[in-house]
Amino acid sequence: MTTALLITNPRDALLIVHPAKDDSPWQLPGGIIEEHESPLDAARREVREELDLDLDVQERDLLAVEWLQATRPGRRNRLAFLFAGPTLRQADTDRITLQHNELDAWRWATRTEAASLLHPAISARIIGPLQLPGGAVYRETRNEGTL
Repeated sequence: MTTALLITNPRDALLIVHPAKDDSPWQLPGGIIEEHESPLDAARREVREELDLDLDVQERDLLAVEWLQATRPGRRNRLAFLFAGPTLRQADTDRITLQHNELDAWRWATRTEAASLLHPAISARIIGPLQLPGGAVYRETRNEGTL
């Protein structure tokens, strides 16, 4: 299971992060849910670890849950949770400190820019119609014929 946080600024740009691995596409802040950890707790922890921000994210901020079919033999199907983060002001972004062993950059991106920078699966999750927090969307991503 994975979790991510959709964080915006007052202009509705998305906060995206770049993994320290050069060949990786940009991502949303978040990551793998650890054993005995809830998706919400993992979202809070990942943002605290990756960006050094303590954000007030609640259960009602769930935007989407997506089931993703495994893309290769030997891989598992997984669930991806997406939460709405807060709108950050300049004072908030001035406090961002990257976890340099995992991330080498962060930036604001319009939804159009994000669509071209993010992995296509993540892009599809956030660029399509989103419900307001409290009205979560469930999606399934199947990879028929790829296994």
